[in-house]
Amino acid sequence: MFSLSRRHLFALACLVAANGGASAAEMGGYPSNAAPYPSPSAAGDFAGLYAGADVGAALGSSGSVNTSGYVGGAHAGYNFQAGRIVGGAEVDTFTTSLSSGKLNSSEFEQKFLSSMRVRAGYVFADLLLYGTFGYSYSTSAWRDVSGVDRATMKGHVFGLGAEWSPVRKLGVRVEALRYDFGSREYATPLASTKLTTQTNLLRAGVHYRF
Repeated sequence: MFSLSRRHLFALACLVAANGGASAAEMGGYPSNAAPYPSPSAAGDFAGLYAGADVGAALGSSGSVNTSGYVGGAHAGYNFQAGRIVGGAEVDTFTTSLSSGKLNSSEFEQKFLSSMRVRAGYVFADLLLYGTFGYSYSTSAWRDVSGVDRATMKGHVFGLGAEWSPVRKLGVRVEALRYDFGSREYATPLASTKLTTQTNLLRAGVHYRF
């Protein structure tokens, strides 16, 4: 009858042990020296409710005269996010120093500027680039030596923006917005005029995401 020598038995035991160790390593029983594949970078998280403050400068026109001034105010909004696509809505309100200055004894000014807008954009790592469009309104006044006529102007606003979010809770952004308010007639005891008003606003802001 065929029999195994001690030498053959020892070699067979070594072979079985080696195979068992390799199987254990494949099943996770032993740590692997192979470097893991790097995971792709995830898009930044811009979803949720946020609120913050803005400052900016504006240039515009009312009729044939130019207007300029500064703005300061606050904004609040909510974003939805699906992968790298972001959509949402926002409201803002500002006090302004927009004015034409004295011109031929008359002056046009805006003291309040606000909007309600939708936003949509695309995320690149921690940077969101977006467009925005919506409804706007502003208080206005036209005055001359005989008196003043005040009105609330209504129109639309559109623009582009970029938001950087270095951490989940913080957002820093810049926006360029164009407000179109159409035409409005103003009258004082001595005169009347019809003015078409447009405002271009560049603003920077920071907000906290809840």
